[in-house]
Amino acid sequence: MAVSNAVRRYYAERIFARMSRDQAPPNFTPLDVPATGHAAVEGCRGGGKNITEFSLLGEGSVVRDVRVSCGLCNPAMYVAADILVDWARGRSFGEILDRDPLDVPSLEPFFEALGGRGKPDDAREKFQYALVGVQNAVRDHRGEATLVPPEIDEPTDKDWAEEDE
Repeated sequence: MAVSNAVRRYYAERIFARMSRDQAPPNFTPLDVPATGHAAVEGCRGGGKNITEFSLLGEGSVVRDVRVSCGLCNPAMYVAADILVDWARGRSFGEILDRDPLDVPSLEPFFEALGGRGKPDDAREKFQYALVGVQNAVRDHRGEATLVPPEIDEPTDKDWAEEDE
């Protein structure tokens, strides 16, 4: 599947433009203090090499900070991870864990943050993986077992905005 225009635009403006040999985008830099929760997720169906790691700093029952690291990630995974950690920061653990990664309407805030026209399916798939990663970092922080990611459908050329009409 080709990278959607919305993902390509966000990646160019918010990720690629902030990368250099000596600099990473803010959400892709390490935490200043040791993380209290960690999680990793393979962001490609069927065991791809796209590994995304989340480092979370919890305080009470809230995410104080969360950062991400991508290894061999494609642009859609970078974008989804960037959007998810921005969304998670400052939210309660309950609110994060209550969101169902398989329920596409629950991904609405992430599509809104992506911007652009439509709700491209390449973003949907990566939002689902990134949400599972953030949720598992919360579980790890709380001393709970992390969950195996559910079966997430491969991306298609579908645009979820068409379902809203």
